[in-house]
Amino acid sequence: MEGGVTLANKEITKKQFEFLEHEFNYLEKEGVISQQEKVRMLGSYDVKGNLSFITILLSIGALLLGLGVLTFVASNWIYLSKAVKFLLIIACLIGVNFAGVKVQVRFPKTSRSLHYAGILIFGAGIFLIEQMFNISINFNSSFLLWAIGTVLIGYYLKDVFILLFTSFLLFIYINGSIFVDETSYPLAILVFLPALYILLKKFDYPKYLTFFINALAINTIALFLMEFVPKAGFENSNTIVLSILFVLGIVLAYIPVRAKLQNITHIQGHILHGITALFLTFDFSIWFPLAYFVFLLYLILKGSLTSIVIICALIFRYYIYSFDFLPKSLTFIIGGIMLIGFGFFFENQRKKGGELNE
Repeated sequence: MEGGVTLANKEITKKQFEFLEHEFNYLEKEGVISQQEKVRMLGSYDVKGNLSFITILLSIGALLLGLGVLTFVASNWIYLSKAVKFLLIIACLIGVNFAGVKVQVRFPKTSRSLHYAGILIFGAGIFLIEQMFNISINFNSSFLLWAIGTVLIGYYLKDVFILLFTSFLLFIYINGSIFVDETSYPLAILVFLPALYILLKKFDYPKYLTFFINALAINTIALFLMEFVPKAGFENSNTIVLSILFVLGIVLAYIPVRAKLQNITHIQGHILHGITALFLTFDFSIWFPLAYFVFLLYLILKGSLTSIVIICALIFRYYIYSFDFLPKSLTFIIGGIMLIGFGFFFENQRKKGGELNE
């Protein structure tokens, strides 16, 4: 209690908690703090829940249950009437989700696994009902409907894994719309992305979910550029698309964002400008790779770990071309010296206490 305000406990990993406990025990032993102070300070932290054996077991069980129901229905599909098929799908869907709700308080992990099975049945039901009633809808829209159902359940359960699965379904939806069904545009993603970022904030920015939602947003921008830039009549449309994505990567690498988003967003920015830069080296003259190489060296001097990977990839891109006219042994020696040199630089940075970042 401080100034009449109760501070919420901070969530940390089990490893971090054990480190703090070890340090507080040392301070207590040395007489710096009392046992009561140690207990009070440790009580200010909560250990984050990790994947337990029970969770893994129940998740696999949910997968097997969902697959078992689907294979049973599929194997007897031709012998059932449309009404029985439809009722069977609805009954299975309602049954597992109702059971999940009923046991949620006493057995939360079991409840969650039943909801996972319900999500699988819901997705399969969409495709089976389309087939049953000859509904002419492209498969991309089917994945969109599946994603709508999963995001609602994910919000209700506050479940990060369900939202990760939703992101996976949306990846299929947007890429399928562009590359498979070229007559449709994944405009629904423009509604979904803001909703996912709102949920991301409500969930306090989990790392994996942040990474996948950011990747989904980058994927969406890339696909729309690939679709609409060539239609604008520009020459070298591929170069224009890559250049825009390259600039976007630089922006993401340095844009000021919330602390919990910063590392992941900045790393994804570095990855994006690194990948696009490698492709742009084929389109631009030697000035671009040289300028980019100098830029990467600057980032390395600032302690960027991601840039070391990018600069190695850039060197390797020209390293392949040297294979034909340089002796193979010399080529390997040059590559080895470069990698050892970078490794020595970073080890030296750490010994000096230099800051290493993304």
